[in-house]
Amino acid sequence: MLVNPFELGDSHIRDMAYHTHLNDNATCDTHVLYTTVSTLLYKNRLPETGSSSFQPGFHTLKLISTQMINATSGVQYVHQTTMWILEQLKNYSWDAKALLTLAAFAFEIHRIESLESPWTNEVQSRWKVPPIATNLVAWVMEALEHIWEWLKLSSIGYNTEDVPSLSDAFNEIPLLVYWILASLAASVANIIASSDYQLSDFIDRLSSIDNNLKEHLSLIKQEIDGFEDYLRRKEMFSQTKDGVSMLRNLCEPTPEFPRVQVYDGSTKTKKGFEVFKQKHVLLYFSEFNSIDSEILFLNYIHVRLEENPKEVIKGFKKEDFKILWIPIVDNMDDSAKIKLRFETLKSYIRCYAVEHFSKLPGIRLIREKLNYTGKPIMPVLTPKGDIMNEDAKDLIFQWGIEAFPFRKFDGEDLSLKWKWFWDVLKKLSLGIQLEGGKYIFIYQGKNREWNQKLAFELDKIKAHETIKRADCVIEHYQLGKNDHGAISSFWKEIEIKKETKKASKLHEVLDYEIQDKMESLLRLKNDPQGWVILSKGSNVKVLGGMKPMFETMMNFEMWKDRVLQIEGFDIALKEYYDAQAEDDAAEEVKPTPPNGKMPLIREPPNGEKPQQIIFIKPPKGEKSICDRICSGIKDFFHQCCACATD
Repeated sequence: MLVNPFELGDSHIRDMAYHTHLNDNATCDTHVLYTTVSTLLYKNRLPETGSSSFQPGFHTLKLISTQMINATSGVQYVHQTTMWILEQLKNYSWDAKALLTLAAFAFEIHRIESLESPWTNEVQSRWKVPPIATNLVAWVMEALEHIWEWLKLSSIGYNTEDVPSLSDAFNEIPLLVYWILASLAASVANIIASSDYQLSDFIDRLSSIDNNLKEHLSLIKQEIDGFEDYLRRKEMFSQTKDGVSMLRNLCEPTPEFPRVQVYDGSTKTKKGFEVFKQKHVLLYFSEFNSIDSEILFLNYIHVRLEENPKEVIKGFKKEDFKILWIPIVDNMDDSAKIKLRFETLKSYIRCYAVEHFSKLPGIRLIREKLNYTGKPIMPVLTPKGDIMNEDAKDLIFQWGIEAFPFRKFDGEDLSLKWKWFWDVLKKLSLGIQLEGGKYIFIYQGKNREWNQKLAFELDKIKAHETIKRADCVIEHYQLGKNDHGAISSFWKEIEIKKETKKASKLHEVLDYEIQDKMESLLRLKNDPQGWVILSKGSNVKVLGGMKPMFETMMNFEMWKDRVLQIEGFDIALKEYYDAQAEDDAAEEVKPTPPNGKMPLIREPPNGEKPQQIIFIKPPKGEKSICDRICSGIKDFFHQCCACATD
């Protein structure tokens, strides 16, 4: 069935044209053929082209021109003729298909001495060549040049992974060749056979596709420049011997024309990368998505490094470490919005930040060499440009300034402090995953009510808007929830770990520190309401009682703002929890003045029957037992054990 090509989509026509193409085995000396065609059509126009060994076959050209002349009125016949030509030329390259058809067109009007714009009146009258045909031929010649430009660029040898627009441009070529052939067929039919095709419709379609190809060619050149720049930066990355050069390589457009400035959050001034000379730099790569909570994190490290800056730890001075936030921008359309956002962030940034609001010149290196995948990372750069730690973010998140100087093995040493604890929990199969910078609550109340109340409050906090803004991930696990025997197994394993550690003959500082932590944990065992442990990753931050922790969670609205004001959720929680635990302890030991009648009642564990302590009034005229015991130190104990008298 004959179809109207103007009613078909580009993808449909592209597929039809491409399916006729078999291979490029048939040779065609496009240089010689183009010279011949341009001599017939235009004088003195000979663009540079490739070479092979083709001699134009007049028989083939005559078949094509005859078929074009016979394309009677009706665009469906132009489509039929175009598909026939494509089938006849299935073994030729795409540029050869277009050039051979143009040659057939030129030979059909070979008596014309020149086809300059405008053509001579005598020639136009003789062949009935409308002026619009001149424009059509000009578009065809320009389109051919663009096809050859693509061939030249693609022959350099770049992969489409490095220059993806090579593939996009090629996608236009079968479609462009189709409309070149269709336009020439319609034009020949009009000139020779007096058909009445609207060549302007063909030119519109041809020019539109050719413009698309030109845009792709422009992108190809940009991508080639970008790839060559990447190769240059890649070589510099492997050869750089200082940190400042490394930073410039990643962030500045070219070494000759640096345009990137560094904002100093401490002094609110702008500086160059020279400020990091002879410094270790904690590079923080991240997008703007959750930068508010991340700046709190960066400010926390900055403040800790500023405390006693001359202090030497493990052979490193704290003042020799600086923090640099390098924003990652992928969407160029957001540059203006991001710039405004950065101006707002300046008010509370304390560390350094790169003022760059478009795609970083070294982004490909950052992805390949520093393993940036879209999530924030913090590699540590030495003054010599080496990477001391590929990503210290989780290490610092868990251990803070304790992890200084932030080498990978510094974190491994710190993790030994609580390794024994996590080894025990691993045996209990709670499914806890320590990776990913999470806050983990592990708890066990003395009865179901305490467990349910705490779990309810924790779930409320997890869904709170403040926690979302702070980008906190909170998980909680009840020990013994599905297996009550896990509770006794847990404490039994802790006791074994403790005795094993005490029997160790190493007696290193770390061993004593671990023993202290074991003792602190074992003291929670007999808490009357239960116990709660909070960890930040593998770093246990709080060993607490159930009652003060529950009250802390229940009163989250009272301390929620501190989460966004100070270093993090765990710091804000511990701040409130310590005050709450102190109040609870004071309440427990506060005496009730005895009057001979009022009992002092302590809350019993596990719902047992309350026990009463009764203060008995002594006989008249006799001193109380308390008076006799406290004789000599009565003034010291007066407030806490005064006895009733008449």
